[in-house]
Amino acid sequence: MNWLKVGAVVIGGIIVFFVVDSLVHLFLGLLTAIVFVAIVAGGGYVAFKIAGARRRRQVRHRGEEPRVQREREQRTIAVPPAMRQPTTPQQPTTQRHDVEDELARMKREMGR
Repeated sequence: MNWLKVGAVVIGGIIVFFVVDSLVHLFLGLLTAIVFVAIVAGGGYVAFKIAGARRRRQVRHRGEEPRVQREREQRTIAVPPAMRQPTTPQQPTTQRHDVEDELARMKREMGR
């Protein structure tokens, strides 16, 4: 009778091992399938967004092109080069920031 109980425990252990192994395999397979579908769907979504952004950029670009081209034509046609007056290049205006003045202004604004 003792050997019968030992055999039953061993056979039960083997059965439990195969059942748990099957469940783990099933869960890993489902997880792999879900991850694969998520990657494919995410890639499709990104491709769709990129294509939509490219299409919007092209539509906007086409809408601006004639206006920009007309402005260029008007600038070149309006005054012939022979009639243009020479212009003197303007000196770039540089704003010099005094650090002390800026710090004093910030302190006044903050109430210190």
